[in-house]
Amino acid sequence: MSTEASTLLRPWVLFEERDSRFVYGIAFWLALIQVSIAASQIVLAVLVCVWLYRVFQGALTVYPLPVGRPFALYAGSSLLATLFSFDPAFSLHASKKLLLLVVPFMVVSTVRRKSSVETLVLVLIVMADIGALVGLWQYQFGDLGDLNHRIRGFMSHYMTYSGLLMGVGILTLAELLFRNRYRGFLMLSLAVISLALLLSLTRSAWIGMAVGAVTLAFLRDKRLLLLVPLITVAVALVLPGDVERRLGSFLSPDSSGVDRVYMLQAGMGMVANHPWLGVGPNMVAEVYPIYVARDAPHRDNPHLHNNVMQIAAERGLPCLAAWLWILGVAFISGGRAFRRAANDSRGRALAAGSLGVLIAGFLAGAFEYNFGDSEFQMLFLFAMTIPWILERVTDDADDGEAKAST
Repeated sequence: MSTEASTLLRPWVLFEERDSRFVYGIAFWLALIQVSIAASQIVLAVLVCVWLYRVFQGALTVYPLPVGRPFALYAGSSLLATLFSFDPAFSLHASKKLLLLVVPFMVVSTVRRKSSVETLVLVLIVMADIGALVGLWQYQFGDLGDLNHRIRGFMSHYMTYSGLLMGVGILTLAELLFRNRYRGFLMLSLAVISLALLLSLTRSAWIGMAVGAVTLAFLRDKRLLLLVPLITVAVALVLPGDVERRLGSFLSPDSSGVDRVYMLQAGMGMVANHPWLGVGPNMVAEVYPIYVARDAPHRDNPHLHNNVMQIAAERGLPCLAAWLWILGVAFISGGRAFRRAANDSRGRALAAGSLGVLIAGFLAGAFEYNFGDSEFQMLFLFAMTIPWILERVTDDADDGEAKAST
């Protein structure tokens, strides 16, 4: 190799080495999401500061993403809703979550290999396994396990715990269906995660996981759908009593199910009175007693247990349109990435997992305001980003295909 060529390549090699160290930081951040929200946000803040420094230094490029405009509209509408809130100072606290929107830009500009993305997913799976085992211990030996005292792993709330298990469970299933590596580990992980998810007694996460899993089975091979009834019956035969009763509430709604109807009605009242900017971020709980019907089971609720209604009520219809635009762009990008990876098992698994998490998160969000949960939002944004990473990675073939081609 000529001296000139060597000189040209050397900065690129050093650049790649610096990238690899940054990816370790991303892996550390993703691992902490399922352990501690405070620790994960501190690490993310450090990563963002380092990333911005390198961008200003010219060492990294911020790639334009198709989600940029809807992100801008969502952030702008949210800030306007905060400014005109009934209590702007109180609403400002919720605005800090807008900083999470930088995650896709940071990850796309620093993760450059499909193998790195797969490793990040495996980190999530390992941490979900640990969290699931902690939850199973809480169920078996702790004082958690019934409807009023649910398992929560390392998390402070069972809804956060179940949402993360749902998302990582979908990524695990995608790797299992579309890849031929780590099958024993993935099967055991899926079993542990699924069992902990069942015992969390969280119906919204069950719905998301079920529909996401059916979607992945359809994408892999339509014939796999024939197994769905058999798996359902097999699981039903061994369900604990609490889980069986919780499933029965789908047919005979309990008080929490009935209360969700009153939440939707109250939310529609808020939107009717404040269609453009809503009542303000974090203000739904404050004004809820004004709008809820007198015969509702509960006069107070922290939120409306529905992403669409919550965003419309607290931030206005333009902000809801921006949020739906974000999801639409993400779904389209995921579908394109899946089609492009027709001959690449690694890319296909990652793209399918991204689509599965989006579908599961959206459906679970019809019964829970999971987009307001920082831990789940970070996982959701990472999964959303995967198709845009796949467009820019350097290793276009997986290991087996690469060896075959040589």
